[in-house]
Amino acid sequence: MGTRGQDSSKFDGKHTAKHVLEHTSAVQVASTDYKVQIKEHLVNNCGIRSKAVDKWFQAVTVATGFTAVEVENFYYILTCAHLFEYFYSAEIKVDCDKLNSWFNILIICQHYESDMIANHPNLYADPSNDPRFYLPARIVKLDQSKDLMLLKVSKRYLYGNHTMQLCQMPHPVLSLATVKPRPADDIMLVSWPPCRKDSVITGQLVARDRVYGQLTQYLSKGYSMHLVELNVVGGAGCSGAPVLSHQAAVIGLYHGRIESLGYAVSAADIYEFCLGAHQLCIGTTRYLLQDDW
Repeated sequence: MGTRGQDSSKFDGKHTAKHVLEHTSAVQVASTDYKVQIKEHLVNNCGIRSKAVDKWFQAVTVATGFTAVEVENFYYILTCAHLFEYFYSAEIKVDCDKLNSWFNILIICQHYESDMIANHPNLYADPSNDPRFYLPARIVKLDQSKDLMLLKVSKRYLYGNHTMQLCQMPHPVLSLATVKPRPADDIMLVSWPPCRKDSVITGQLVARDRVYGQLTQYLSKGYSMHLVELNVVGGAGCSGAPVLSHQAAVIGLYHGRIESLGYAVSAADIYEFCLGAHQLCIGTTRYLLQDDW
């Protein structure tokens, strides 16, 4: 990754947001009928307290994701690994096969949600009564040390409206930034918290290369990624969202808040993760790794 030179381009937040909203998707995790096995695994193998597991079962775990790869009839969605943070630590390696068998990983796209809003006026009135049909996803790669996860979904089950017609709209692949951002550069966080799609926050980059030990003494997860420090903070469901430059290029994937600042997994770590994942995605198509990396 090269060093950024002088750039006189102005940050157009409205244009950038309009350009990128089609890229984001909502990612939801719901436990299946394997609650007994899941609880035994978390209590006996991961040291999670029984009451904490019960509370976790009652919640719906959500995040944001964005299209990283398009291969023939499949999209590959990049998001955060800590959707499953109970299942790993510095000493415990996550088992993706178990996660795929134990959980329903569900995705919807922007176009479907917009149609549901138009046709279900009370869509957000009662979250427990959810009329949506979700697209099932599977984990194809997860790096717990970098907080990155890649999901595979089939276009054959991606609905675009409430009549169950397949989505015919594009879901463009985002590109990684090819130059390093600088402190004080304008950035944008585009996320999908629960019931609040198209959530856009603009701000500035504070620092471009932090490590976990600089920020907190909570190191039990074994995170080793390089972090981009931001003066914007996302709430619940924002994890996994793209952090963009003024050119709508990905400079990071939102990890979370530490004290008063936000942090995103760096583009360099995303690059390394996706470089390895490329071998899992058979085909030659649009991909977020550009030739000039």
